[in-house]
Amino acid sequence: MKRIAVVATLGLLSACSLQPARNSGNSAALFGDILKQPPLADSVLRDGDQLSYQAQVASGKVTATPDIAQLQASCAKTDASLLFVESTSKLAADGQPERVTVMRELLPVVVANLQQNPAFIEACAHTPRPDWRLVGEVEAQRQLLIDRASLKNVAGAWQFWGAIDEPSILINQQKKMPYAQTRLRLQANCTSQTYRSLAEFALNQNNVVTFGKTETATQDKPFDSAEATTQMLLKTVCAGDVANKLERSPSAVPRNKTALVLTPTPVPATVLAAIDALELPPASKPLRRLVLERNSGSVSLRYELFFEPGAQSGQLHQREVGKYSTSNKITFRGLFNLTFQSQYKNNGLEVSVASNVEQLSFSGDWKQMPVGQTIGFSLKERNRNSSRPESLLSRQDSCLVKRELPASKIHSNLGGIAKELACTSTGEKRVTTSTVYYLQDSGYFFSSKSATQDLYKEDMKLLQVE
Repeated sequence: MKRIAVVATLGLLSACSLQPARNSGNSAALFGDILKQPPLADSVLRDGDQLSYQAQVASGKVTATPDIAQLQASCAKTDASLLFVESTSKLAADGQPERVTVMRELLPVVVANLQQNPAFIEACAHTPRPDWRLVGEVEAQRQLLIDRASLKNVAGAWQFWGAIDEPSILINQQKKMPYAQTRLRLQANCTSQTYRSLAEFALNQNNVVTFGKTETATQDKPFDSAEATTQMLLKTVCAGDVANKLERSPSAVPRNKTALVLTPTPVPATVLAAIDALELPPASKPLRRLVLERNSGSVSLRYELFFEPGAQSGQLHQREVGKYSTSNKITFRGLFNLTFQSQYKNNGLEVSVASNVEQLSFSGDWKQMPVGQTIGFSLKERNRNSSRPESLLSRQDSCLVKRELPASKIHSNLGGIAKELACTSTGEKRVTTSTVYYLQDSGYFFSSKSATQDLYKEDMKLLQVE
């Protein structure tokens, strides 16, 4: 079956589909064929009356690696969902197998095919309800579980389902999919201290498979070649009298989980020392709240900044509240972040970000900021993102002090003097130019406009000052 046919007919298979009835017959036959396929070996997971399993997608032509469908179906009623279809023979731009994520219920007329699928009926009859037992806990409250009901001896080796239960909902950075638990289908030969990985699946907080696969060419490997968590599962099974030990182990209790929230590390003492060495006077009229409007061409967003002075000179604790996200940060007088923490949604994922400056140095006369002189700084910033790898970024900024003007020219509620700076920021790949005003009485740098080469332009307007 061609993948384009899969995509084109997904909308016809939802129980709430509004497509014309004349198309539903073809769709029912197309996806009914998937439900007629037997579950792949080692892919069957059970939670209550629900079976999750993989099946090959029926095709008109023979291929070495057929497409794989991930399904979830009830053993007790006419209910099934197509979760995703994946092609291991075709790779997407990110190097991962080409995939169509569906996560949709199938129409009853399609699900009826399961009642005529003897392999599915047998899987329901012979796959016991799981009996998850807690067998260990590792760093960061990760729990190790073994399904006691899945344990069986096959030709002198133990086969079983183990699991690594996370305390939070994580994001797989390659798949860009959420997961809260990883289940491993393992075979352990205790005599030779070797094992085989038969399958691995990731599930969300509702026990729905979000990605995973079965192994088609498994080989024996020594225990000590496995990841530490897998080794602990294998050694638990091989510790002797495993059936009785699992029976005495506590039952696993489902945990309420939310998306992982990353937190920045505290500002290093060396960074604070670099700020203190500037000997900048404290703000005589510190800010409490700003309302700003950010305009980037066709998009205009309004947000609020709430301020709380830090214990150290030059630090400002800021909370930024916008329409789509909220962030908390410590800044050097609003000019750049010392720490940053935020959450936002991206393609249905709850993404968390955190950053912190690890190295910082200044150049020029920051205390007087003479007109016509240049001041600057350089820093290294550690960036963490729950959906992508960690990075350490460098930045160098140079600012020319262009003129001095009344701060009331920027907003009528501001008093004292402002210094206008023309700044150039050089990062890892891009150069950004900006116009910045230092509000002397407020001890705050306000960026009024910026441009990142020809890619992005932004204007900022102060609407309210408190």
